[in-house]
Amino acid sequence: MARRDKSYALDQCALYRCGSRKKLLRLLQTTPTKLTELKDADVLYYRMEKPKKNGGVREVYAPRYDLKRIQTRLSELLMRLEAPDYLMSPVRGRSNIDNAAAHRHALAHRLIDIEDFYPSCSAAKVAWFFGKVLECPPDVVAVLTWLTTRNGSLPQGSPASPILAFLSYRDMWDEIATIAARDNNRLTVYVDDVTLSGRVVHGRTLWDIKQSLQRHGHKTKTTKEASRCGTPVAVTGVILRDGALLLPNIQHQKQHQLRKSLERMPEGPDRIRTEAAVAGHEETERQILKRSL
Repeated sequence: MARRDKSYALDQCALYRCGSRKKLLRLLQTTPTKLTELKDADVLYYRMEKPKKNGGVREVYAPRYDLKRIQTRLSELLMRLEAPDYLMSPVRGRSNIDNAAAHRHALAHRLIDIEDFYPSCSAAKVAWFFGKVLECPPDVVAVLTWLTTRNGSLPQGSPASPILAFLSYRDMWDEIATIAARDNNRLTVYVDDVTLSGRVVHGRTLWDIKQSLQRHGHKTKTTKEASRCGTPVAVTGVILRDGALLLPNIQHQKQHQLRKSLERMPEGPDRIRTEAAVAGHEETERQILKRSL
């Protein structure tokens, strides 16, 4: 197994008890000069808008190239930490299909979506993780927090935000896992998608989980909540029906439309992109079928 695919206990993390800024910058493969340059820069993030699946747009703040490189390196170091069984993303080797498959044989399902997840992840909690959990000194914590947050929260668009959104709230997620286990429910977390399943998912379970989220500064998006019992359910882009995993109909329609467009599309960049999109859909369908069988 390649080194990058191994996982380590917290006290084996390269950043654990990192005692000086000099050592930190060496671990992040950067220099004091680059850090000063970044701090003096007028613009570190570029605002973009990405369309949401259900309408509207999502604000994304993409870091400039040199800051992104440092954030990517930090993410690589943190992604090596051992992940709990309930965490499906961001974890190497686990996917949205794995997330859905964990609930395939359950009778009841409850889906919870956290509203404005990254903007609700505060710099204070990020600093708490680096200082209290990784036990770094204040000057190192200050640099790490500055490198990974924007205007007091985690920016959506930073490669370090997904793993920090989990690690900075690990106490909350473990509390939620305890609530689910108490009531004999299976829990999985896929970024901001929380899925519960079992023979039954009680209202008190949902209430206690929402209270935990609220205590840590998060709230759920009621319009995206779903409750199913004995009927098909869509979990992170995969349909669960009678213990089988299926590709959603909308994905079948997209495949059909892409193939039809290829029939009359001339050679060129557009055709190459469309062929790649078709291949991506086909690979997803193969993976879902493989897990279903």
